[in-house]
Amino acid sequence: MTGRIQPVWFANLNVDECVHMDVRPILTGGVDPLQQILVKVDLLSSDDILLIDAPFDPVPLRRMLGARGYESNAVPISDKHWRVFFKKQDTVDLPALPDISDLPPFPLYWHEGMLEMDLRKLEPPNPMIAILKVIKGGEGGDNFMVRLIRDPIYLYPELSEQNWYAETLEENEDGLKVRIYQGNKS
Repeated sequence: MTGRIQPVWFANLNVDECVHMDVRPILTGGVDPLQQILVKVDLLSSDDILLIDAPFDPVPLRRMLGARGYESNAVPISDKHWRVFFKKQDTVDLPALPDISDLPPFPLYWHEGMLEMDLRKLEPPNPMIAILKVIKGGEGGDNFMVRLIRDPIYLYPELSEQNWYAETLEENEDGLKVRIYQGNKS
């Protein structure tokens, strides 16, 4: 389970009555399902519960929808199958980010006085979690570089809330090189 008390609305849940979406085949096809999820969320009534089957606990999505007033509960079914339930609420606590020490190892080094992180081999949502944890811990100062396999669309709102920004410096077949910096957007 998620390590916290389950929401009241989850206790009497009938899975057959949920609005269901399985994003596993979408992700397997190399497509980010965010837009499809947001369309589905916009169609929900205040009583609906959205059930998303995913290959991992989508903490960035849970935080994004939490900011829109959706409480979530994530349930691991197996190693590569999670069921995440979303319900509109009056107040929502955002899911906590896992500790960086819980992430798989990744290259982290200093290059010409700047922290660089190569996150291309981490599965989602681990690249975003690593970036946010480095920001929170202050290890990278107010300016550091990350290498990513894809555009970190879930990261942008999280950065913006904390007065941080991302600038893509390079994009090629090996992925992206992104500068993460604090302060005024330039």
